[in-house]
Amino acid sequence: MKLSNIALIVAAVSCMSISQYSAAVGSSLKSARGMAVYSKGTEVIGTIYMNKYGYAPLTAVVDIPSQRVLTDVNVTVLAKGDNGVDIHYKVSPQELLQHSGIPVFGLYADYQNKVQIDWKEGGKQQSHVFNMRTGGVKFTPAANARSSSLQGEVKIKATDKFKDRLYLVDGFGDGAQRSVIAHNNPSANGAGLWDRSPTLSMYDTNGDLRWYMDYQAFRDANHYRKTGYVMGIKQVGKDLVWGAGQAYHRMSLMGEHVFSRDLPGNYADFSHDIHHRDNGNMIIRVAKKDYKNTFNDLVTTVRDHIIEVDPNGKLVHEWDLNKILDPFRDITLKGLDMGAVCLNVDADHQGEVASAEQLKNAPYGDVPGVGAGRNWAHINSVTYDENDDSIIISSRHQSANIKIGKDNEVKWILSARGGWKGDLAKKVLQPIDSKGRKIECTEQGKCPDPDTFDFTWTQHTAYIGKDSGKRNFNLFVLDNGDGRFNEQPALPSMKYTRAVEYVIDQKNMTVKQVWQYGKERGYEFYSPVTSITQYYPDKDSNLVASMSTGLYAGKTIGKILEFEHGDDKPSVEIWVHGMAPGAPGYRATIITPHFDQ
Repeated sequence: MKLSNIALIVAAVSCMSISQYSAAVGSSLKSARGMAVYSKGTEVIGTIYMNKYGYAPLTAVVDIPSQRVLTDVNVTVLAKGDNGVDIHYKVSPQELLQHSGIPVFGLYADYQNKVQIDWKEGGKQQSHVFNMRTGGVKFTPAANARSSSLQGEVKIKATDKFKDRLYLVDGFGDGAQRSVIAHNNPSANGAGLWDRSPTLSMYDTNGDLRWYMDYQAFRDANHYRKTGYVMGIKQVGKDLVWGAGQAYHRMSLMGEHVFSRDLPGNYADFSHDIHHRDNGNMIIRVAKKDYKNTFNDLVTTVRDHIIEVDPNGKLVHEWDLNKILDPFRDITLKGLDMGAVCLNVDADHQGEVASAEQLKNAPYGDVPGVGAGRNWAHINSVTYDENDDSIIISSRHQSANIKIGKDNEVKWILSARGGWKGDLAKKVLQPIDSKGRKIECTEQGKCPDPDTFDFTWTQHTAYIGKDSGKRNFNLFVLDNGDGRFNEQPALPSMKYTRAVEYVIDQKNMTVKQVWQYGKERGYEFYSPVTSITQYYPDKDSNLVASMSTGLYAGKTIGKILEFEHGDDKPSVEIWVHGMAPGAPGYRATIITPHFDQ
């Protein structure tokens, strides 16, 4: 074509309006906005952006053109199949502005989803069902994996009250490149090399996957801030907060990256838990680099420091447990199953125990042993009591749940009394029965009737329960059950895991057991490591998740249950099957799509 003819065409087009131009090309373009190709029925409201923020593939945003004003927006991701579960939520005006559109959360993977959106516009009620196609799950499986994602299975169908529950599983895969991170003191490493590719995925009460994080898009094995085990994930408003390795992070359920922050100062090796206070401060379980212990050795400590940071990441307080507790108390350590010391799993050493001499002379690093620089405390949960400005910690390697004030003074210890000395021995709680009578237990923690009262053993999570106050304090604990009575049983199959609720009289320094579940299920429900129990006030319920059952058999299953508070029978039970041997779930967390805030 001659240049003169091209010039005439360009001049003609430049004189047209957008509508005239669209008509001239047969309405193949709806608008010049992004030159989006128009396909009838796809832009009833606006363009649909699948996985808009890049980290949450089972989400979408329906764009709202700036000239349109939508109110009273409701989203329903319609169920798949006869037993499927709708996900329904309202969307606030602020959330519409945040995304410049309507957030869609809870799509099925590899499926042509039907999403109904209801709204008001120009005073008229409107509704439309959108098609939203998703791809397959993009986890990086281990070489010996049985599946490319965790698989959900319904064991007890949810009652109507719990049908809309969503359970986020913080699990471990094992197919991605390990990080190259090492400590600055190679002769005394801590736990910095804990690193595994996570499988963060969410299941409804039909066992269907409804959300997952494409963590490989976020992770960078060559960057210290973007590696490490993802642990302690919590929902804060409509966001998720978690820690991993040398940093902690915040991201929305839609996959918007809010922040990633280095651990402050000389702290290192986050794992296990992070607690978000009402004032925005965060309580984080860490370790300390270049720490001089009682032998004048310079070490990186292992899971024995707690810090509090403000909303800007500035340090507010430190709890150094080497100074607050007794890092040489070894009564629990001598009863541990060396085949599974938290996530250091070696089935060849199942049932073996360590001697006092071995614990004393263990190399520095992430190994069971006494003294700073070894894994003597293994703090695996931390929470905060706003009533008296105290933290409550679970110390797996002391089989103890402990409350410590902002003055760094121990307030009470829920543990068998053996091995506690001096002032700490005075802080050990006295067990009582339902009528207030003392229960006399042995130094090793054997009580006359374990169904009336038992301590917790190598437990995970010690969280505040229902109706806790300044005097009577309710505590939920996941009693894993290894090293019960500070010893190994005659047969491994005699072990059991249970969730337990205690009421502590903080004035009289007594404790009574008011509820338990799991003992009756025996070894089938036993999790040597990980797991959680927690009270949820929105439905007055107890969550119980035994997340590493079957670990030694190489077929890990996370068993997630929810109860009406105080009931003995679960209202729902979902099993989540691990992808590969030796890849347990860490915890389960209830998630609510808070898009109405």
